[in-house]
Amino acid sequence: MNSPLVTITLPTYNSTATLVICLKSIFNQTYRNIEVNVIDGGSKDNSIEIAKKFGVSNIKILKGSLLEARHEGVKLAKGKYILIFDSDQILQPDSIERALNLIEGKNLDMLAFGESVYKKDTFIEKLFNLDRRLINRINDLSPLTGVIMPRFFRTELLRKAYENIPKSMFPNTGGPDHAIVYYEARKISKKIGVLPKAVKHIEPRTLIQMWPKFYRWGYTSVDAHFGKYKRLMIQKERFRTGLFTKGLVKESMGSILLLILKGLSFKLGYYIGRLDKRLEIFRRY
Repeated sequence: MNSPLVTITLPTYNSTATLVICLKSIFNQTYRNIEVNVIDGGSKDNSIEIAKKFGVSNIKILKGSLLEARHEGVKLAKGKYILIFDSDQILQPDSIERALNLIEGKNLDMLAFGESVYKKDTFIEKLFNLDRRLINRINDLSPLTGVIMPRFFRTELLRKAYENIPKSMFPNTGGPDHAIVYYEARKISKKIGVLPKAVKHIEPRTLIQMWPKFYRWGYTSVDAHFGKYKRLMIQKERFRTGLFTKGLVKESMGSILLLILKGLSFKLGYYIGRLDKRLEIFRRY
């Protein structure tokens, strides 16, 4: 196998709590031909300083949406492949090497990275773990009903996917950004694979930590609920496919409870976001 450049694009915003362990996992990869770009949303903590200490020089400040930040990272990328990553995730040491072997060996266009929960100490973390076990067993790769979504793309495919997203979506879309990108990429190519045991996700430990995260997802999902992605959002807000499959009763119960808890804060954020948009229109007139 040759050694193509892989770009890892990483949006950050006040990410100090998880950024060190995230960057350590990136720079400890067995595969070395990697570039990292950080798109920071105007952090008030020392996220940027942490990135610089790890030798990241491709840093851009962009006070926009998560969809906009990811797009900027893709535009700046020089690699043949792009990993769209998050600052609360941890790569397994050989994830990039295995991803390249799989995507080039099978001539695929994108890979989902199999995820597990980093810690399972608290009640909320255990619910996330049960939900993730259900997701991994069912392995639903549908862009409409599935939760497993690709993170590792051929750069040319990812750029084409972004070209098909309406420009009106970029300023305010956060929560469903990944689902929208996959939806567009899947319309271009169905050559997708799954890399098992590739990522550990640092999930919220308590309801207090979880509430603002999913409130923000709801608040930044308003634009996606109208127009081109309305059907996608309706499908995504349902319970998981495969509930109560044989041997997955405990996982199903945990998934349902988690989605109810997440859904409460998500819906509150969504409705407040809609109200704010209406007030903004009213103020203009």
